[in-house]
Amino acid sequence: MTSTPTPFPRIPLRWLLTAPFVLQVFGGVGLVGYLSWRTGQQVVNDLASQLRSELTARIEQRLQSYVAAPHVINRLNATAVQEGTLALAAEQGSEQLLQQIKVSLLTNGIYCGDGQGNFFGVTRQESDARFERHDYLLMTSNAQTYFNYHLYDLNNRGTKTYFVDNVGRYDPRQRPWYRAALRQGKATWSEVYLDFSSGLPTVTASYPIYAENQILGVCGVDVVLSEELREFLQQLEIGKSGETFIMERSGALIASSTDEAIASGEGKQAIRLQAVDSQSSLIGPTAQFLQDHYGDFAEIRREQQLEFRMDGQLQFVQVVPFRDGRGLDWLIVLVVPEADFTGQIQANIRNTVILCGLALLVAAVIGVFTAQRLSRPILHLSHATQAIAAGQWQQQLIGSSKVKELNAMAESFNSMVEQLQASFARLETQRNSFARFVPVEYLEFLCRDSLVNVQLGEHVSKEMAIFFSDIRGFTTLSEMMTPQDTFEFINAYLGAVSPAVGGHGGFIVKYMGDGVMAAFPTGAKAAIESSLEQLVKVNQFNEQQEKSGKPRIAIGIGLHVGKVMVGIVGEANRMQGDAFSDHVNLASRLEGLTKFYGCALLVSESVVQGLSNPEDYDLRFLDRVVVKGRTEPIAIYEVLDAEPTQTRQLKLQTQAEFDQGVAAYTQGDLAAARQKFERLLGVHSGDRAALLYLNRIRQLEEQGLPLNWQGVWQFHEK
Repeated sequence: MTSTPTPFPRIPLRWLLTAPFVLQVFGGVGLVGYLSWRTGQQVVNDLASQLRSELTARIEQRLQSYVAAPHVINRLNATAVQEGTLALAAEQGSEQLLQQIKVSLLTNGIYCGDGQGNFFGVTRQESDARFERHDYLLMTSNAQTYFNYHLYDLNNRGTKTYFVDNVGRYDPRQRPWYRAALRQGKATWSEVYLDFSSGLPTVTASYPIYAENQILGVCGVDVVLSEELREFLQQLEIGKSGETFIMERSGALIASSTDEAIASGEGKQAIRLQAVDSQSSLIGPTAQFLQDHYGDFAEIRREQQLEFRMDGQLQFVQVVPFRDGRGLDWLIVLVVPEADFTGQIQANIRNTVILCGLALLVAAVIGVFTAQRLSRPILHLSHATQAIAAGQWQQQLIGSSKVKELNAMAESFNSMVEQLQASFARLETQRNSFARFVPVEYLEFLCRDSLVNVQLGEHVSKEMAIFFSDIRGFTTLSEMMTPQDTFEFINAYLGAVSPAVGGHGGFIVKYMGDGVMAAFPTGAKAAIESSLEQLVKVNQFNEQQEKSGKPRIAIGIGLHVGKVMVGIVGEANRMQGDAFSDHVNLASRLEGLTKFYGCALLVSESVVQGLSNPEDYDLRFLDRVVVKGRTEPIAIYEVLDAEPTQTRQLKLQTQAEFDQGVAAYTQGDLAAARQKFERLLGVHSGDRAALLYLNRIRQLEEQGLPLNWQGVWQFHEK
């Protein structure tokens, strides 16, 4: 039998059985490898994006903390100059400047200059200085130094000890930091420059000092940008070989994660390094790419994630503009080679190809097993990154894979998650720290859970009790104390009485030196109870004062109930809580009346009417008055519960006599009123209210009663 010819050669059966199986296995292994590669590539892109965003956010956060503190210091020093506690010509206040520079690690110098050419400040001593007994130097230039820049050694108390050097003539009014503040008329920054003593990149925060719209001078803080910032950047884990740097819009480097010097030359010949001229294998090419891509660094207006190739290798780049609203305009740049992420994926692909070539039949089993072992951790990683992107931060990968690199990747991912959690914890801590300046009760009253959510102009209008208190004779008392003693005294006093406000459902609106303004949304009773507790705290405070040989103090409290607007005032960069209404002014006036009537706690008629059980307190009607700034009379009462026990008993004993005297006075029967008050003073000679009425009666007897007399007295004093 002859075979029928066919157009195709005949194939053995085993080949037909083997070939499809082998092809199927080969195709399956190849498909698994391809899917693994695609998944890994997506994960790499996600990780690279998140890593760049997280690291640049950390850098931006650190920069914000660096540049915020100098302006706070400047505002404090400007206030001190206005108040006279920081006297430039007299070289007073160095202890304040010394304490500020000690707690500000990046600060190289803190100083102020005025319009007469006086200059006064504190700077850090160079490591190679001739005298090393202390770490700080006093800088001064005034008439006593013939306006030469003198340096003196400082001891730990801020007192200059001996002369160190005469740098030469110095006029702060000619310095860039001084001129910049005058030009802007507000807090601002100088251009980045090389400090003439240290040679390090430095930027100066300056702040103009005004009094009655007249410029007094300028305060400045020098911030060194290089070493501390470089150390922080070097501590960041930017893949295996990534780099980050910060530069100005001009392209000049401010800091980088490399050890490369960012300035060359010495003295006046020193010049700063341009980013495009950096010898770093990543910084220079990255800066050049950005310049070519945008044409000018000034065109980079928002955060961007970019990619470019260098020597055939893909580079991931993120650039973030950094602005602080006071003149700083820098760029944060981070670059990570793609090879830092994809090295292991490429190795896995090569291994898969080799296994397929050596044993296709074995590869059918091994390939599936390997693919599963490789894909499972990567899929877990993908799911975890997606969960993190959705805000679920509690993600951990268990490194149970037999592949060392996958375990390393899981550990790196876990480390990244911990760093993210730590970063957000720090942000939460910072947010909570703001509560020291705006109390939680205030935010709750505005129906806000965070200071971040509060907007300028937000307010709530509600009827509430308004509280004002003030220390009697504090001005005289403060004249006997040093500035430090005054602050310690005020803080000790406020620390003693302030908890009594929140303890009764109120919140402090603001502190006014030795005075306190508070609001009690729950009404009059809470305000009275808080006032009584504060007076008890004052007595305890006085006991401590006496033990220390210090004078006792007395306070006056005024309370009024009315509709008040409580909200946020200020401007976009500086906001604070406050309260407004005519009732607020009235409460302030009532506090001022306590010194005329000799009482500790004075309340308006609206407070008495707001009490559901007025009989719970011993109240004495004092007067009907018209306070300064108002035309309508109000009735005022004294809360006798606030008085010392003996004084309270005497006032209760003579209350009937007092009420009869007030009634006769109101009816115009001055003789009967005089008789009642004189009889009262025979029992209680220290009753200031009775003495006040006797003085009025004498005045009215001399001048005669006004027409339509109704017993209302008008005050022209606050």
